Amino acid sequence: MAERRLKTYVHVGGELYGPSSEVPPEVAEQIGDHAWDDGTDETGDEPARVGFDDPSTQRAQGSASEAPPRTGRGSGVEAWRQYAAQNDLDVPADASREDVIAAAEGAGLIEPEQPKE
Repeated sequence: MAERRLKTYVHVGGELYGPSSEVPPEVAEQIGDHAWDDGTDETGDEPARVGFDDPSTQRAQGSASEAPPRTGRGSGVEAWRQYAAQNDLDVPADASREDVIAAAEGAGLIEPEQPKE
């Protein structure tokens, strides 16, 4: 039997799991069937494996090269955690949005925000 693969990012017990994650069996039991890739598309054919975990498409999709906004829509902690995970930046499970942004700045993924004059 082929190993199950997530088709999206999910949080379980404060940990982030995604398409390229090895999901422990006890965690997999807690994830609904809707989050798993069954390996076929609507026609029953094998889909091309293109997504967030495919390095050839990350820059084209903007997922690994563009940080979420710092304010407004799309600026929440989940967006920043996903950005960190896509860029192999480890952050604590209980890190706040500001902590994740600071870690991304410290890792050189994003420029520090300039103070407003």
